[in-house]
Amino acid sequence: MTDHTPALTPLDEASDASPDEMRRREQAWHSTHRAGALWPGLDADVLQRAADAIGLAVAGVLRDERTMLRWDAAAPRNARALGVAALLTGVGPLLGAWLERGMLTADEEASRTLARHLAHGRARMARIRAGVLPVLARMEAAGLAPGVIKGFHTAHAYFPEPGARPTADVDVVVAPEHVPRAVAILREVGFTSEYATRSGSKSEWMPHDHDGVVRSHELWHVRNPWRLDLHDGLNFAAIVQTVRARQTAALDDVLHVDDVSLRVCDPNELISVLVTHGSTELYSQRLLRLVELVLVVRRAESLGRLDWEVVDASLAARETRRFAYPLLTLVEQLAPGTVAAPMLARVHCETSRRIRAVTSRFTPTSPLLDERFSLSERLLWASGVRATVRRLWQMVAPLEGVPLGMRVSTYRHRAARLLSMLRGRPRSGDDAR
Repeated sequence: MTDHTPALTPLDEASDASPDEMRRREQAWHSTHRAGALWPGLDADVLQRAADAIGLAVAGVLRDERTMLRWDAAAPRNARALGVAALLTGVGPLLGAWLERGMLTADEEASRTLARHLAHGRARMARIRAGVLPVLARMEAAGLAPGVIKGFHTAHAYFPEPGARPTADVDVVVAPEHVPRAVAILREVGFTSEYATRSGSKSEWMPHDHDGVVRSHELWHVRNPWRLDLHDGLNFAAIVQTVRARQTAALDDVLHVDDVSLRVCDPNELISVLVTHGSTELYSQRLLRLVELVLVVRRAESLGRLDWEVVDASLAARETRRFAYPLLTLVEQLAPGTVAAPMLARVHCETSRRIRAVTSRFTPTSPLLDERFSLSERLLWASGVRATVRRLWQMVAPLEGVPLGMRVSTYRHRAARLLSMLRGRPRSGDDAR
């Protein structure tokens, strides 16, 4: 197969469209959640078919089989649909890495598309590292003992290479008493914040070169924005809004990235964190999160460190067993035998009928897009009348820590989307008009 990567220059690639057109598409997407709004010329059906083809290829690679991505990308529309589906599933750069290593084959145009995803993934991770490592080094030197969770950790420890695991943010954890000093360091090096919870448990920080401009909605473009999320624990919204137990992670291992030492979860704690967080964001790169879990489990097993009893104890301590059910169930669909049967049985017993019913509607790749409003999905984690009323209030209450202008825009989009859904979903092909 021809190696396309050396000829690619991601930093020089233009945006999908002009800034004004990109903003118009984003506004239309937020108001409708219809594929054609964000990706003119494509519709949900072709994106779903491309995602399903990707899912079959991923499953084949995970079975250690000689696998071909069966998708005819010769037609420009099909090649573009494959690229967008690779973005939405989250595995575009990983597929490119597998192609490069001979673990996957594809036709010429599909290979070119996925090589472009990998080239951008590599350049993007290099850009993020250049921005985040100096500030983490300063936190380390100040005695704050920073930790990282989720994608930045797994990218460096479990994926074939860091650029194969795309990420929009770097999740940094410090002890609650160290948050003020960490905030001061971020400001000293030029990071700015636009969002923080009232409790101060989480804040989002943009680097000094942040311009807020999204260059592409068709791949993880090297110049698309990224941010640093500062936490004092595991601040996953759906969980902290529902569970009373303190959500802290044991960061007992160390990850060395260049000359910076970062606290990270050991494999069993990491599995616990990944399954609970991934289940609360089922429409966000679901296939990537499932593959990520498979890679962590297999690495832990190969090192003799996997212990499902420890995973279960971690979930029990944080009262999050029911949150683990969707992702553990779906990872078994993708790669049977990944999760121990007793573990699956325990989380099944801890879940509600609603959680099991909603999970049954999903596969590793379907549905790809959250096109239709589902009240059962919005109320997925609520248990009892009081919790349900609280969740309904959270769906309409003022957004915490968000500037007024952004609140107005968000509620306008919610109203427009509701009206759009009441009028009914467009027929296949209408999205492309």
